[in-house]
Amino acid sequence: MKKRYRILRAGAVLVSVLIAVLAGIIWWVQPLKDIGIADDFSDVDLETVSAFAERSNAAYHEEKIFRHEYGEQVEAGEFPNTGLRVYIDSNALGKGQWVIIRGTANEANILGDLDFVGRDEHELGINVHAGFDRSLQDCLPWILERLDPKRPVWVTGHSLGGAVAVLLVATLDHRGFADVSAITFGQPKFTDAHGAAKLSHLKILRIVHDEDPVPMLPPTMVEGKVISTYAHLGPEIIVRSSGHFSYLHAHDADRMNIGNIWAEIENIQPFYHDMVKGYLPALKLAMKSAPKKVLVIKPPAP
Repeated sequence: MKKRYRILRAGAVLVSVLIAVLAGIIWWVQPLKDIGIADDFSDVDLETVSAFAERSNAAYHEEKIFRHEYGEQVEAGEFPNTGLRVYIDSNALGKGQWVIIRGTANEANILGDLDFVGRDEHELGINVHAGFDRSLQDCLPWILERLDPKRPVWVTGHSLGGAVAVLLVATLDHRGFADVSAITFGQPKFTDAHGAAKLSHLKILRIVHDEDPVPMLPPTMVEGKVISTYAHLGPEIIVRSSGHFSYLHAHDADRMNIGNIWAEIENIQPFYHDMVKGYLPALKLAMKSAPKKVLVIKPPAP
């Protein structure tokens, strides 16, 4: 039986509605020019990011629609224990293999439980969010049966699907896969600072909308009190509804004050966390200013 370290149980937390803040909840966002490289197309390949975003969004479509968009060779797996859906395209162009992980309506209970699976009991040797780990373990055998460890693997997902995607990349890397990488959207945290440091070699890129609080969750502090030690790993691109963006080499933990959001979590309504309403429009606007070039799918920079 896995040993868990209880930090906080927030109860039913609707991650799918953790997006826009209603009246009475205020957050503060630093200007993009102060927190990273603004609109730097030399560091950011938006065409590759958009290719990952389109697949993350398509994972919410019906299975037959996804296959119509990406081919009949795509395999789909449903995992009712956790509510995940996973798509695998092992015949993709570029000789790589796509793994697209869709989040679940059960994200509320999963994120609300801040238990860790202890580092001495997890194969990665790090503390891992217990809910995200359960979600991965539910689908991992099915995924492993369908992937070739010698070929590149490109993983993507939105929200909870993004957290599971990064945890999958870490697991595949640990098990000897030659080339694995991920780009995620609106992904919450899944490990602590020790875990983030140990996994810092992974090829991970996180896309964050500057008005989406979910990537800041679970919070480290509420009302001045430390409630968790969760941390992100890897660089992030912060996109805005205006189409501007910034590239950060590491997560900016102070960019958004979400203490009030956690305290008033039931009053939050969805918008910018949504792929269709938040992430895709921001990326499309940014793309209008991007230099035109041939799309080549490649791993995100570590």
